[in-house]
Amino acid sequence: MMRPSGFTIAVLVLAAGVALASVDLFRLERQTLVVYTTPALRDFLEGFVVPHFRANFSVDITPVYVSAGEQYNRLRISGGHPEADVFLHASPLFLEKGFAGGYFLPFTVRGDSTIPPTFKGSNVTGGHAWYAFAWSPLVEVYDPAFGAPPDLASINTAFGFPHPLLSNNGIYAVLFFENVSAAAGLRALAHTVVQPVNARANILGVAEGDFAVTLGYEAVTLFYVKQGARVNFPLRLPILAGQNYVTPVLFSVGLVKGHPNAFASDLIEFLFRDTVQSNLGRYYFRSVLPNSTAPAGGVPLPAPGAVTIDYNWSKWSGLEAALPKYVIGG
Repeated sequence: MMRPSGFTIAVLVLAAGVALASVDLFRLERQTLVVYTTPALRDFLEGFVVPHFRANFSVDITPVYVSAGEQYNRLRISGGHPEADVFLHASPLFLEKGFAGGYFLPFTVRGDSTIPPTFKGSNVTGGHAWYAFAWSPLVEVYDPAFGAPPDLASINTAFGFPHPLLSNNGIYAVLFFENVSAAAGLRALAHTVVQPVNARANILGVAEGDFAVTLGYEAVTLFYVKQGARVNFPLRLPILAGQNYVTPVLFSVGLVKGHPNAFASDLIEFLFRDTVQSNLGRYYFRSVLPNSTAPAGGVPLPAPGAVTIDYNWSKWSGLEAALPKYVIGG
């Protein structure tokens, strides 16, 4: 019998190694949930959700932090082989758009009856296109030197209008101005030189003096206030023509069609567990369950006399059409 040469043995070992690597990669793909998400959720995900989900299900989560528009485009060009299992976003716009385009599946969470209608997508065959698992009001963030929040109807100082095509924060800024005063929105844009591309950069822009006023998420603002960022505190609702407004920022979840990981639905259900909902305040978010309380330092709600903007996200196409006019030079 011919004995294998050293070269033959090396080839066999290499082939076996490649095969094992392939198996390990396959196992990694099967055991790791890929979540497209926003940097605004980083501390909540990495500090609470990822370790607790891993402990409960022996499955790890890989968060992918890129801008909302880029995440949607990555999903769109992936065809029938998506990288992501779940979307966790700060607005339902891309979830509504993606559902209409056939990129997301309808679903129903077990606690559906306890979740107010404003925190879930409209009824579709098979459930809902999305649910909000947390929320945060839009607040006016400004240099403390102002003493009081500038009225956005007559803004005449450097404004940071978050980029509406790259940032969900920008989508909410457009939603606010389009529903209250488009003229005031264009005035704010005229005083904008820098357009932050995510919610964290938006708050840091005020703290670092890139601009003096912006609209940002309460949760992200509180995160930086607790680190000593030089922004106004206590936090204030946006004021325009003497009127305060509550604009709920909805941190929402969508189930990707063709998702490669069987634990995707378990992650969604996990987000609505009492243990998760009761810990949202530690990360400055608000629960979607009834009788939730404001995070420490948050704006007291309901606020007497404030007007609430409850946007109908099924009308996403009208909001999307308005976004380009709020880009500098757009």
